[in-house]
Amino acid sequence: MVQKSKGIFYIILSSVLFGMMPLLARIAYSHNSNAYMVAFLRFAFGSLFLLLWGRKKLFVIKRNELYTFMKLSVPYALTPIFLYLSYNYIDGGTATTLHFTYPIIVMLMMFLIKKTITIRQLICASLAGGGLVLLYSPSSHSSLLGNGIAIFSGFIYAIYIVMLGRSQLKHLSSLVTAFWVSLFSAIEIGGIAFMQGQFTLSFSLEGWLVQILMGLLATTLALMLFQKGLLLCGEIKASMFSTFEPITGLLIGAFFQGEVLSLVEMCGILLILLSVIVLVLPMPQYIRKSA
Repeated sequence: MVQKSKGIFYIILSSVLFGMMPLLARIAYSHNSNAYMVAFLRFAFGSLFLLLWGRKKLFVIKRNELYTFMKLSVPYALTPIFLYLSYNYIDGGTATTLHFTYPIIVMLMMFLIKKTITIRQLICASLAGGGLVLLYSPSSHSSLLGNGIAIFSGFIYAIYIVMLGRSQLKHLSSLVTAFWVSLFSAIEIGGIAFMQGQFTLSFSLEGWLVQILMGLLATTLALMLFQKGLLLCGEIKASMFSTFEPITGLLIGAFFQGEVLSLVEMCGILLILLSVIVLVLPMPQYIRKSA
């Protein structure tokens, strides 16, 4: 129980750090960056910080573990690319909200794998889903394509969460996992950026500093906390508690950008928080999938 509580704390803290990404990305965009480079440099600087931190112990791994890291990096690298691409069609708040359909997708995937789901998880998914619907506020220029891309980014991230939870990497430190996943993700995104003609390093000093900060907060710290938390509390709890990320984004917008939270948005936040409370309450009843 203590380990699960620690895992939940790590997930919430990582979600708060991840929730700072939209603000930092917008600042980077204003300094000649783009979606591909923000994602690439985030992972590149993140892996560099992790290398300086872990050094030699990062390389004491087996060949099959290296192969697992490569597989995990594919959905992890594709997730921010599709999420950032959706910004070309819909506003960032709408995209982030649609991306956060992934906790429900994770729950459905785990139901298909384990053939069982708890009443508590169903109630939690309903509350979280209702909260996300209330937070969903598409602009007048919202498009079906943009909505689809944002939801698809959540689907890919759900695949990553399930793969990580079933990867048999619990014996490794979160530092090791975060480093190798970040490194392979940086290589993959850098290659895609180059092929798309989006690779550029012509940033101002402020542009470099904000992207270095993203590497430190949104990769080095946030990714380590998320990896550790997921392996302690499980895929479903990790995905549900990650809903603190869009809440953080909304609060940052309110405090630093003067955005006003509507009554509907505040009700959405309350529903998500209520879903979190329900998730940690004991309710040992199960609905088993019929054969």
